[in-house]
Amino acid sequence: MTTDFFALNGRVVPAAEATISVLDLGFLRGVGAFETLRTYGGHPHALGDHLRRLWESAAAFGIAPFFSEADVRRLLAEIRTRSGHAELRANFVVSPGEHTTGVFGAGAPTWVIIARDVHAPPESFYEQGVTAVTFDATRHLPTLKTTNYLVGKTGLALAEKAGAHEAFYVTAEGYVTEGVTSNVLIVQGKRLMTPVVDCLPGITKGGVRPLAEAAGLVWYECNLTRDDLYTADEVWITSAVRELMPVVAVDGKRIHDGRVGPWAKRLRADYRAHCIAEALRDAQRAGMV
Repeated sequence: MTTDFFALNGRVVPAAEATISVLDLGFLRGVGAFETLRTYGGHPHALGDHLRRLWESAAAFGIAPFFSEADVRRLLAEIRTRSGHAELRANFVVSPGEHTTGVFGAGAPTWVIIARDVHAPPESFYEQGVTAVTFDATRHLPTLKTTNYLVGKTGLALAEKAGAHEAFYVTAEGYVTEGVTSNVLIVQGKRLMTPVVDCLPGITKGGVRPLAEAAGLVWYECNLTRDDLYTADEVWITSAVRELMPVVAVDGKRIHDGRVGPWAKRLRADYRAHCIAEALRDAQRAGMV
């Protein structure tokens, strides 16, 4: 039997004991940064990249790096041992800490690792594809990964109503930027295209690029519209836990023939193999194997 354990300010505790103060600015003001990753073979994938992006986001509210990659590896190894989970999905959350003075004054920052069973999407999502919707909105601080999901909540509500898996932001200028919880890419012939503006620099998306280029696709960062999605040969979303997931319909419009395309099948397998090898290699370098 498995039990969840989380890490609170560098100490592993049962999930029920991982509580923060009501004065924490993450609670009071919604000020926080977060990252999500998963493990392969028990080892975190792209941990260095995720921590670099976490600190870039946290810098927006004045927090400099205060824990290390080694700290995280140690805590995740302990959580995995105590919880019994074979693989973990880990969410890192950093806030300025407890409110002290003024509006945003705080003492020591708070950091939490919420680590549960990875609970990867069902294989049917990759074999049959998923659907998505679009909605008119722009995410606040789009190049940073913050805990503010208020705008995205609107899109996810629309997706839920439509029975869709994801919602894509569309700017006032008509450009698709990203999913609420993912990056978006499209294939058109031998071109692999992805939005260039107002979106988070995706770690999974970045990891897919060299594999796609090695397979013969040409990478383009450009402005994409709804029509580009509707007329694509393939549409994908990428994220740490979902890896590369095919989208077979957007706004009720079938993508190409409505089936998962050959590039998605090939590159999903290539990317997964890459993640497994990279996670092991990084763990070996860190002395964890």
